[in-house]
Amino acid sequence: MPQQVQLQAIQYMSAMQAPQPGDAPADPAYAKQMADQLRAVGRTDVVSSGRRIDMLLEKGCDATLPRESIARHSGASLTALLAHGVLVVRCADHAIQCLQSTRDATDVLCTRK
Repeated sequence: MPQQVQLQAIQYMSAMQAPQPGDAPADPAYAKQMADQLRAVGRTDVVSSGRRIDMLLEKGCDATLPRESIARHSGASLTALLAHGVLVVRCADHAIQCLQSTRDATDVLCTRK
């Protein structure tokens, strides 16, 4: 990818994870509870004091995996995560990473590693 496109992707990923004035405070305990429920998908981690949940996989990360995994393994919605201050759910494998915004279900950014 051209350097400018790479920089734009990095800036957008940062913006997705940055709290806005109307966002709920981060709830690290809730984020950990969600991460624990997502362990069936892969290794999980809570990042940025509960603002992001990471799912690390051997393979299989794609644009639909974060949202579908939340629904299937926790029963929660993106709106519920947002209400607890979680802004992004990220999956990553050896080739790709995808960031799912909790603010907008259609807002997913995938990049190759």
